[in-house]
Amino acid sequence: MKKTLLAAALLAGFATAGVAQAETSVTLYGILDTGYGYQNYKYDHNGADATAKSSGLRDGTFNGNRFGLKGSEDLGDGLRAIFQLEQGFNLGNGEAASTRAFHRQAFVGLSSDNWGTFTMGRQYSAGVDTFLVPNGVNLGDADKVFGSTGLGEGTRVDNSFKYVTPDMSGFKGILMYGTDNDGGTTVGRNTNGSSFANRGARVSVGALYANGPIGVGASYDRQSQTSNDATGVERSAATSWQINGSYDFEVVKLGLAYGQDRHGKLGWNGAANGITGIPGTINTATLFDDFKSNNYHVGLSAPIGAGTLYAGWNYSTSNLDNSDKLGDSAGSISTYQLNYVYPLSKRTSLYTYASYAKNIGYIKDLKGTEAGVGVNHKF
Repeated sequence: MKKTLLAAALLAGFATAGVAQAETSVTLYGILDTGYGYQNYKYDHNGADATAKSSGLRDGTFNGNRFGLKGSEDLGDGLRAIFQLEQGFNLGNGEAASTRAFHRQAFVGLSSDNWGTFTMGRQYSAGVDTFLVPNGVNLGDADKVFGSTGLGEGTRVDNSFKYVTPDMSGFKGILMYGTDNDGGTTVGRNTNGSSFANRGARVSVGALYANGPIGVGASYDRQSQTSNDATGVERSAATSWQINGSYDFEVVKLGLAYGQDRHGKLGWNGAANGITGIPGTINTATLFDDFKSNNYHVGLSAPIGAGTLYAGWNYSTSNLDNSDKLGDSAGSISTYQLNYVYPLSKRTSLYTYASYAKNIGYIKDLKGTEAGVGVNHKF
């Protein structure tokens, strides 16, 4: 009798553990992306002549290397508690990508099938979530010309509250508010690479529709900012908006996007300051308080064999070429790219890419070419 009771108790314990495991889940995930790449930058303007070449291991090309934890707990009636913690790293040397413990994402919140998702922490802005068109990488990425759509520091909002509506036949809305920060987050970049301090509220709203072959997205971001110099003079709030759309014709998928930046470029990854070997004297001008840019993107992707071929063009004009700003030292950014991704499995792919860019960071006659091959593995 006692053995029967003991066996029943053990079975009940295992059943309880099984229910708890089904209701609560924590997943370890990540991306490993690395390969060989070649880059060649050349600056030739008004007598200046500089070249910077490099080649070797490149990582984080198609996706930034990362690992993270995400989990959920079933609270009943379609309500779940959720969280995500994500860190980036350099696969070539094993170093963390940031001094922050979880610089890519860190948030907790509640998600409901009927009411949507509400999260709090460090999160992506609406511009990231709503940019749905086919896109390139590195020099060919749309974030070389668009603000608020890339994956740079300015598109991750600290101390933020974010609400995403439930999926309504393919439609979702996004509303985010970031409270006053401590000045540690980049919200805009000078062409010399220095950042404007984040000392004000961030508002980010967006909407997307994805149903069948059609995808449409739009976003608007507004960030208060101050000067990055010792005076601390208040600058006008930086704003960025974009609208994009795609249609899958099966033989080819077409994507188009247009947007504008005012008083800065939020989350911009296109500044020229990071090019080693090019004299810093060409990057002395700031994005003036009355800065304006108009940004364009065209992307095409098509299934070729077992893989996918992409071709894209990005373009941005600005008022930096006005006589009261950079004048003849500024130009419009143009980037072009071809890449091909070949899946070996659902989690592992091989890729190759080639890009060309002109007037990088709005610096006239600063050109760049790149090419590479690599492997991308998701776990």
